[in-house]
Amino acid sequence: MMRYSRLDALSVALLVGAAVAGVALLPSLPDRMAVRFGTGGAPNEYMAAPLAVALVPVVGLLALGAVRGVLPPGRDVPAPAWFGVALAAFLTYVHGLVIAWNLGIKLNVTLFVLPGVAVIVGLAFLSGRE
Repeated sequence: MMRYSRLDALSVALLVGAAVAGVALLPSLPDRMAVRFGTGGAPNEYMAAPLAVALVPVVGLLALGAVRGVLPPGRDVPAPAWFGVALAAFLTYVHGLVIAWNLGIKLNVTLFVLPGVAVIVGLAFLSGRE
């Protein structure tokens, strides 16, 4: 049976915190939020704000469960707990960028996300070598 650590709790707390922040900011967000951005940084997909606010935290919790061996049950070799923290932190960061853009801080979300993608891919590679 897998033991859960403080790092697992931190991973969950990051994603729950992202959800709580999104819900708290919901009244200030547009009814339809930009959620996907092209290579030039312009939004190219929108969805209803409540769904957009919930999407990344929910997908993040499911991904966390998958990499830590909870989903599917009995997975042989879960990723290390530190990778769960890195994944949760990255998804929380992306969630924050999307919310910031929709609050009027017009930054190039794609440009800000790409370095994080590189880090997560590198960490995924390293986690498989332990």
